[in-house]
Amino acid sequence: MSPCGTEPYAYDDEDHATAGRWAKPARTLRSVWRDMPKPGPLGPDTTDRRFADPAWSSDARYRLMLYGYLAWRRLVMSAAEASYLPAHRRQQAEFLAQNLTEALAPTNTLGGNPAALRRAALTRGASLVSGTGNFLDDLVHRHGRPAKMPPDSYRLGENLATTPGRVVYRNGLMEVLQYEPCTAQVHQVPLLLIPAWVNKYYIYDLAPGRSLVEWAVRAGFTVFTISLRDPGPDQAAFTLEEYVEQGPLRAMDVVREITQSPQVHLVGVCAGGLLAAALAAWHAAGDQPSVATVTLLMSALVYPEPSTGEKPSAAEMRLLTRLLSKREGLVDGRRISLLFDLLRPRDTIWQPMVAGWLLGERPQPFDIWAWSEDAIDVPQALFSQSLHMAVENTLARGRLRIKGRPIDLSSVTQDAFVVAALRDHIVPWETVYNSARLLGGDVSFHLVPSGHVGSLISPPRPTAVYRTSHGALPADPENWSAGSSERHGSWWTAWTGWLALRSGPRVPSRAPGNVRYPATDPAPGRYVRSR
Repeated sequence: MSPCGTEPYAYDDEDHATAGRWAKPARTLRSVWRDMPKPGPLGPDTTDRRFADPAWSSDARYRLMLYGYLAWRRLVMSAAEASYLPAHRRQQAEFLAQNLTEALAPTNTLGGNPAALRRAALTRGASLVSGTGNFLDDLVHRHGRPAKMPPDSYRLGENLATTPGRVVYRNGLMEVLQYEPCTAQVHQVPLLLIPAWVNKYYIYDLAPGRSLVEWAVRAGFTVFTISLRDPGPDQAAFTLEEYVEQGPLRAMDVVREITQSPQVHLVGVCAGGLLAAALAAWHAAGDQPSVATVTLLMSALVYPEPSTGEKPSAAEMRLLTRLLSKREGLVDGRRISLLFDLLRPRDTIWQPMVAGWLLGERPQPFDIWAWSEDAIDVPQALFSQSLHMAVENTLARGRLRIKGRPIDLSSVTQDAFVVAALRDHIVPWETVYNSARLLGGDVSFHLVPSGHVGSLISPPRPTAVYRTSHGALPADPENWSAGSSERHGSWWTAWTGWLALRSGPRVPSRAPGNVRYPATDPAPGRYVRSR
């Protein structure tokens, strides 16, 4: 018999008055139970490392605790999927159920974690003392969020964002960095890398050997990046139009004047891909052939429509904006980061908590964690507009206008290089695929078997693989996947080779800046350090 049971709830019928009062709730509970999805075999997921300790299978007490937790978790998750819930609320219910069940896992407590108890016994309590210190440090310095990496493990310009370069332009929103060449000749067409507006730019320039900027410079490209400033209250009313006009649109003018190249390769990651695609469409609307190619990395241009037709209301979007805001006019980048963590809480919240507070450890330095926690704020106007764009698919439907020009993605007829991540918990690969199909040019689509950020950091290594195909993209992403082929190697190598064929002849290498835009502060610049 299943531990969850199959029989409906019953009640004692001795007192008819009491039975009458409880008859309707009981019928409701029976209906809820009947409508829940039927459970499958009960047991821990083989990939769930929380229950890998031998005690969970050898000790009867832990085994009972484990199966009790698994049965309860299945009941909660099934309740979130049951038909009595309005269909448009199920996704919200599943999100809450996932976070509730992850938070109440027995391994998150000292008594329910045999590895932590064993460590405490072996160290004669020293691990608990260290864990208490870690907890207090996180409480004071991180508002109670468990540390994912030791404090001060990375320093900008020392072991992060170290590719040599200079600031060649600065306005109130951004700095433009140009990197020093390391080859005698470079490709004629330069690159402009555009970050998302909620993260700092150096996801493109992580630790040496893991830097896309460093890789592109070594491949003989003149590389520029946009480094966004952490906005202040005076920029709280900025919308997408201001970010495009004072950001990549202005940066493109700077890049073309410094390099004397009429065209620029645009590269965007996540929301930066939206900016890159919108900028290419803006130039197309003005009949300006200024964009050579477009590279989109884990970027969504279209969003799935709710299956029920129900969409979040304006009041719900205002509530979300208010919950994420820290002061008048600005949405807190750290709260957005926490929201992303809640999409994958086991790995991003509870595993660091167990390691730090229960085991008394501090995690090893990891450059991606350092970057992910170095978020920047977002103007409320831009954040609200982004929510509206996602709900109404404004960009995909051609309803967005920037500086009076319509933004039509089908007018982006340049060749495009698109990368998606198979295990992306923020932008599912199918969404990236459907976004790529909106572009009007030849699209080279690549699927990498990693997560949202890990797929971007792909230096050549023996185990690197990705999937790709030739020809048009079919309507169904699964049909594309079935017809694609696996390639051994890094997509970085494929990308720079693809760019080289579209970058014109080699020209003498270019030092940062020129007379109008002189090279000033060394990279990574000033704005990346502001918070």
